[in-house]
Amino acid sequence: MDENIIRIEGLSKSYDGVNSVLDNISLNIKDGEFHIFLGWSGCGKSTLLNIIAGFVKKTAGHVFVDGEEVEKPGFERGVVFQNADSAIFPWITVWKNIEYGLKIRHVPGTERAKIVRRCTTLVGLDGHENKYPHELSGGMKQRVQIARSMANNPKILIMDEPFGALDAQTRRLMQNELIKIWQETRKTIIFVTHDIQEAVYLGQKISIMSRAPNARIMKTLDVPFPYNRKTSDPTTAALVQTIQGYFDIEYSI
Repeated sequence: MDENIIRIEGLSKSYDGVNSVLDNISLNIKDGEFHIFLGWSGCGKSTLLNIIAGFVKKTAGHVFVDGEEVEKPGFERGVVFQNADSAIFPWITVWKNIEYGLKIRHVPGTERAKIVRRCTTLVGLDGHENKYPHELSGGMKQRVQIARSMANNPKILIMDEPFGALDAQTRRLMQNELIKIWQETRKTIIFVTHDIQEAVYLGQKISIMSRAPNARIMKTLDVPFPYNRKTSDPTTAALVQTIQGYFDIEYSI
């Protein structure tokens, strides 16, 4: 059995047929891996994620998920966006938001209730099930997004800068919650960020992307530190500086 749940082979993307946003990207991501795509704004990170999610068509190359080529979105790939306000439904409660995908799939009511209850507990939403999105903080709205994705039991959780709009304290809280969720479920997580410290704090592996056009993966690094990481630790800070060095070289050209 292939241990790589995602295989990207020679992937390129052009929106105008002339200029390539992504150019000849190849990468394998193992089942259960916490993988970060790191790069500055506009380098094609979100385009890459949207291709993996099935929202955007590739121009060339292949993307396989669990051996099947990606042609469209699927429930095996849950997606969490940066802007929770545009992703969750404001007119229904937290509970109904989380069970929405289950209803579309015609999961019986008793089973839906068990799944929603399990997911609200997993992301720390117990006691908030009957609230509406306007009654929630930014961090709580992101918990709703994560719970809604997890309710469909995806093999892969795709996260596009999900904590970018949060204040620093809430962001660190949500980072720790995500680590806990990943450790409990061992889902494959693909996480996009432009924050080097966030990448080192969260990821098992970090793929560093070059600037666009013709963006590529400059380097994929292992993060060898156990969790409960501290960004102030000298070894962690040294890795942050090493990664910064790749960007300093790339963006000085």
